[in-house]
Amino acid sequence: MIIKRAIAVESLTKVCEESLGLIKQLIEADNEVYAKGYEDGMAAESEVQKTLRPWVGLTDEDRLELAKAQHGWEDLCLAVEAKLMEKNR
Repeated sequence: MIIKRAIAVESLTKVCEESLGLIKQLIEADNEVYAKGYEDGMAAESEVQKTLRPWVGLTDEDRLELAKAQHGWEDLCLAVEAKLMEKNR
């Protein structure tokens, strides 16, 4: 009976060690996939930043011109929006 128990414990220990090894391999593989995804994401962000142009706002002259030409708030807002779209194309 003691020999059977020792064999069973030894077998179970071996199975546990193999399982632990497989679990460690899975964790390592997941970490590699995560790291690759992070690196790919950072590279994509870098490419996006290269294509972005700096925002161009209105100059004092633009503001004065818009303020003089408009008669109401709604017209002014629409004109400002149009001017900014023109400058930032």
